[in-house]
Amino acid sequence: MPRSLLSLLLLALMLLALPSSVTAQSSAELVDQARAKARLLCTEADRGDRLYDILCTGVIRVGVRGGYSRFATNRQGIREGFEIDVAEQIGALMGVEVEFIDVTPVTRISALSDNQIDLVIATMGHNSTRDANARFIRPHYYSSQTVVIGPKRIEVGSWDDMSDKTVCTTVGNYANTLLVPRVARVMLFDTPARLVSNLRSGTCTFIAQDDSVLANAMADPETAAEFERKLGFGEIPWGMAVSLQGSDRLAVLLDQLSIGMHADGLLLDLAQPHLIETEFLVRMQTLWQRDECLQTPSKCYAAPLKAEITPSPFKAFVESAYAWAQEYLAVFYSEVAWDLFINGIQVSLIAVAGALIVTLAMSLLFAVCLTSDKKVLKWPLAVLLAVFQSSPPILILVLVATMANSLFSYSQVVALSVAILSIALMNGAFAGQAIADAWRSLEPTSGRANRWQKAVIQSASQIEAFLTNATRGISAASFVGVADLTNALNDITSFSRNQSTTYWILLIFYILIVMAVVRLCRSLRARIELLELKG
Repeated sequence: MPRSLLSLLLLALMLLALPSSVTAQSSAELVDQARAKARLLCTEADRGDRLYDILCTGVIRVGVRGGYSRFATNRQGIREGFEIDVAEQIGALMGVEVEFIDVTPVTRISALSDNQIDLVIATMGHNSTRDANARFIRPHYYSSQTVVIGPKRIEVGSWDDMSDKTVCTTVGNYANTLLVPRVARVMLFDTPARLVSNLRSGTCTFIAQDDSVLANAMADPETAAEFERKLGFGEIPWGMAVSLQGSDRLAVLLDQLSIGMHADGLLLDLAQPHLIETEFLVRMQTLWQRDECLQTPSKCYAAPLKAEITPSPFKAFVESAYAWAQEYLAVFYSEVAWDLFINGIQVSLIAVAGALIVTLAMSLLFAVCLTSDKKVLKWPLAVLLAVFQSSPPILILVLVATMANSLFSYSQVVALSVAILSIALMNGAFAGQAIADAWRSLEPTSGRANRWQKAVIQSASQIEAFLTNATRGISAASFVGVADLTNALNDITSFSRNQSTTYWILLIFYILIVMAVVRLCRSLRARIELLELKG
């Protein structure tokens, strides 16, 4: 057999000897075996795997971020952070130098595919959709979760304590799909920095954001003295990753190195000086010291985050009936969004119906009192009418809400009642004044009942106008925490980004409601006038 062919067969057998799955074999042994094989390949143009390229050149190219505080920063050429230390530890274990290359959330995976880097360690969450683009190293080197931060003076023991609270969060945060159903409402901001500033100023009582993003803020002594972590949810594992092509053996080695760094507590030791959350690393150290995990690592791997959202029935309807709606109504493609939308419509319709009924009742009450001969009835209502005429509607709403909150504990029923009563008082007062003016203009020769009927018919246009105004005004119910359509669409926007569509839906909804109310009022007016002619 030719000597060259014998060498190739021997090389192939040695390459196959490297384990394809992680075993209890030590990291040092794997590195030594890989280095021995690499010596035979260093003169070859195509070495078959990036592991051998790294060992032959003595350099591993690691993609890292340049401005993620406590994890990876680059200030005047000096790199610091937990991920920087992790990369240097991997380089030391492999016996190679580390060359850092800046990447961003947009370029970190493409840099692997384009062979610009060998390994990426860049605050990258491991979700199910990314497995098609990169090979993630297991076990994960870190994990973050969304945390709720609030004042120490307010006790929060569970999500039940948050059901009547408002939480500030950022637009487009995936964790908002988990947050929105658990709280009364959310306030949206465009950046985490604005969340923190509004928490400190008191605009936000609670904020929700990834704990790695809030690490700097919570390290501030003044902030830590006043605020604390209340709840955590939506854990996302962070993974190192290599390319899907030509990195199989590199990935196997890095898997074993990751297990060793967890079991030996190296990752925990690297994290502590940077004052980041270490709960995950403590759990992983305990887990990877167990014999069953070392013998069969796949049993102990954490699953990637499931990024898919459960589709709602509305999605199937839209896809089959209106192809164009895929672009404009995609905000309702999740079950959470659809449920919020339906509930918001129901609450808004109840609010509109309540506002119309109570406005009519208030208009008659004001009319009777304003035309009464008894000063004890007439003057208080006249003063109240003057207050409504000179006060902004939102001020009346806040005043009634304040009075209600002092008498009753907060609930959706109380909030809805406050909104209906406030809107009805303002519009009913004006409608009542119109009826009273019409009543005074009529001759008292006819019977009292006939005079009231004519007064109502004569002021029908004003009554219709104020009923229409009450319909429009009830949209302000969201201001006092009513879970109406305005609030529902605000919640949906928090995880959809498609703000223009939600505002158009809100506009169309109230246009249709107002049109229906106007049509109803005119129909009733025509019937009353017809009865008068017959009578």
